[in-house]
Amino acid sequence: MVDAGILREDEPIELLDGLLVEMTPQGPLHASATSGLADRLRAAYAGRASVREEKPIEASKVSLPEPDIAVVRGASGAYAARHPGGGDTILVVELAMTSQPVDRRKAAIYATAGIPVYWLLDLAGRKLEIRTSPENGTYRSTQILGEADVVTLPDAGLQWSVRELLP
Repeated sequence: MVDAGILREDEPIELLDGLLVEMTPQGPLHASATSGLADRLRAAYAGRASVREEKPIEASKVSLPEPDIAVVRGASGAYAARHPGGGDTILVVELAMTSQPVDRRKAAIYATAGIPVYWLLDLAGRKLEIRTSPENGTYRSTQILGEADVVTLPDAGLQWSVRELLP
């Protein structure tokens, strides 16, 4: 639709399950937290993967979500001709102040795409929801970690406390 001129590239919408869903604008805290976490992930995955902020993931023919952060295999130029899909993706992260219902809905889309690890960093609740083991459109495992808990970065071998991920 962008290529056809129906939508502008900067439209605050995402294609989710065949529907155009309007996304709420980011506040300063959300934007700052996203940038800070993306910077940390770039350092952690340097030379092994690319970190993309608010760029599409081709999840299915009817879903093209734009996660806050996605860690994908390959160099950043590897996706000049197509968007990365679930098989290209190591980790997807959504940060939420008020968008938790939409971000939890996206879990099924990410699981259907076969994205192995989905994080929902709940800024308001100061917790991290980790979903792993996608199967048949759902994640078989969900963990909820508090600020003092530790999370392991997939395919990176690093551990960070949840507190380090929060602003």
